[in-house]
Amino acid sequence: MALDSNSSALAFFGSELKRLRENAGLTQAVLAERTQYALATVSAYETAKRIPPADFAERADKVFATDGYLARLQGLVDALSVLPWFRDRVTVERNAVEIREYESYQIPGLFQAEDYARAVISAGRPMIAGDALERAVALRMTRQQILEPDEDLPIDVSPTPRVWAILDESALHRIVGSDEVMLKQREHLIQMAQMPNVTIQVIANSDGVTSAYGRGFTILTSAGNGPPFVYLEDIGSARYVRDRDEVALYALVFDHLRACALNDRKSLDLIRG
Repeated sequence: MALDSNSSALAFFGSELKRLRENAGLTQAVLAERTQYALATVSAYETAKRIPPADFAERADKVFATDGYLARLQGLVDALSVLPWFRDRVTVERNAVEIREYESYQIPGLFQAEDYARAVISAGRPMIAGDALERAVALRMTRQQILEPDEDLPIDVSPTPRVWAILDESALHRIVGSDEVMLKQREHLIQMAQMPNVTIQVIANSDGVTSAYGRGFTILTSAGNGPPFVYLEDIGSARYVRDRDEVALYALVFDHLRACALNDRKSLDLIRG
């Protein structure tokens, strides 16, 4: 199905990128080479499946000699693609050195396969329109680029963050979408667990209640030795905890969860089923 350039700012960016590329007589592969982005990533930007970063827009403007046109458009895309209450998290994720996350109900967003993410977002926003759903999926997939910069981003971006995720076994058994979607999600989770900067541990159901009582949270630490903060999501909003003593309490709870969880190998065995 052809991309409707009028459906969103993200779709308009994609259609304009394609128009400029074709007018310049370039293939996606050539544009990827000149911007130092992966071919698959450039394709995803043109089809509105990923949200382009400012860096890509600036590089593409230089290729097309468009005097900052795409960079200005990218700012609008960024502003309209991220909900205001979620923006701080996305900003810190892009520059994070460490992310510690606990989730009991579902697979964490950074580790969600596309079909799983689409099913989760559909369930959470039953009245969401089709184009808004796809924009939300695009944002979730875009966030995951911080985990694999060597493949999806230019060679000169900052190193990947260290991500330590702990999830309850119940999240693996809850059927999201379908059995096939869950199978692909488990396979995706196993692949993610093989990454050198990622650690995934599972708390077995047999261990009963833990110190977090099933309440998910994320501790994010940005580059430059900035103080970490805690992200807590609610229905239609979020809370950011920045008080040092309160953040320290969440860090202590996370350490307790880490001690209660299965080790890496046993966690992988449980994920495989």
